[in-house]
Amino acid sequence: MMAQSIHAVTEFAHKFPNQFKDWMTNSQYVVSLSVDNETKLKEIYNKLEWFGANVVKFHEPDMDNQLTSIAYYGTPELMRITDNLKLALS
Repeated sequence: MMAQSIHAVTEFAHKFPNQFKDWMTNSQYVVSLSVDNETKLKEIYNKLEWFGANVVKFHEPDMDNQLTSIAYYGTPELMRITDNLKLALS
């Protein structure tokens, strides 16, 4: 899932350059998640989007276009939504 995570972070950098620059300066603010269950990942994405997060998703073309990774700008409030999940690149 590392490749999918990289794709999601790259898409985040393209779509949200200011937040990505902040991450480059301050670290630990762009979070990339990948889970084994596509349905769970969609639920997390929808929840983050509902809370107003700057979030992107990556669909893997080689895997029937399944949702395989998301990346978002992690504020302390938003981190509570995903703090129980393992980071994609850890």
